[in-house]
Amino acid sequence: MKEAQSVLYQVAKQLRKKGNSLKKEYDLKKLKKRPGKIKIDAEATKTPISIRVDRAVLAELKTEAESLGIPYQTFIGSILHQYANGKLIQKKTVDLLKKLNAS
Repeated sequence: MKEAQSVLYQVAKQLRKKGNSLKKEYDLKKLKKRPGKIKIDAEATKTPISIRVDRAVLAELKTEAESLGIPYQTFIGSILHQYANGKLIQKKTVDLLKKLNAS
């Protein structure tokens, strides 16, 4: 926090030298460090990964994500989350269950 405060102070100082000034409500001298330890929820953090996907599959995922109005990476993450939690079932399994229930 102190490093960020220092950087912001330097930027503000340079702006003042050039004749530009920050609004009074952004007075960086009034910044204070929050008390206590920084809280980070380890389960909420995301880990970047790199995977290889067929172009056709990626194109289908992007198209579906666009139709849902969400970013494709969010859509892929959602699919992986559903799979990891056992909520994503293969279409063949659903079809087989339908046939068994119909019998």
